[in-house]
Amino acid sequence: MTIKVIAEASTELERRTVGWGVSFLVGEDLLFDTFSNEDFLKENLVKSGIDIRQLKYIVISHDHWDHTGGLWYILKENPAVKVFICKGFSTEFKEKLSGFKVDVVEVEKPMEIERGIFTSGEIIGTYNNTPLPEQALIIKGDRLTVITGCAHPGIVTMLRRISETFPQRIGLILGGFHLYDKSDTEVHRVVKELIALDVERVAPCHCTGEKAIDIFQREFEDRFIKIHTGTELEV
Repeated sequence: MTIKVIAEASTELERRTVGWGVSFLVGEDLLFDTFSNEDFLKENLVKSGIDIRQLKYIVISHDHWDHTGGLWYILKENPAVKVFICKGFSTEFKEKLSGFKVDVVEVEKPMEIERGIFTSGEIIGTYNNTPLPEQALIIKGDRLTVITGCAHPGIVTMLRRISETFPQRIGLILGGFHLYDKSDTEVHRVVKELIALDVERVAPCHCTGEKAIDIFQREFEDRFIKIHTGTELEV
């Protein structure tokens, strides 16, 4: 299974120039999150040779602007796509989505999207002291690959929750870990907990933050993967 980073922004410079957020293509027909900047997403889909009409599934990790910006363009171009959202997403987001007349699945519990690819189910985190539902994407093989948008519930919390349903070793976690505002001590604590969970490889990006990404690189050494827009991984 190939994972391609369609759009990713981790630095302040990228935030000011191309936008903020992440978007991953899984296989040939599933898009996980849609970045913030519609034009940048569109440009990179074209560069990658992806016809939007070939997409069958879109999974939205959470309903923040930096993960949903390109969604509306895709729905206009491909109304046949099926969209997986958390049941607890905002009324405002759901109302906007309902205007596109696409097939929407509201996720509560883990479920299979297509063969070997699952949503974690809705996991509740917080943002600005407000409850925030989020889901991760899971590719199931001998080991698990877990893709996160921002991991607002906490990357460790999300992995523990996932392990309740999927007992395989976690071979790779990639995406945003939301550690940009955490101290070095807090980041090192997260690293230790991930090692205790027997996570094999990590590929942090986006809201993980540059400082935290450097710590992950030092601690995981050859088990750290640097990713950016255009990166392709085989899992």
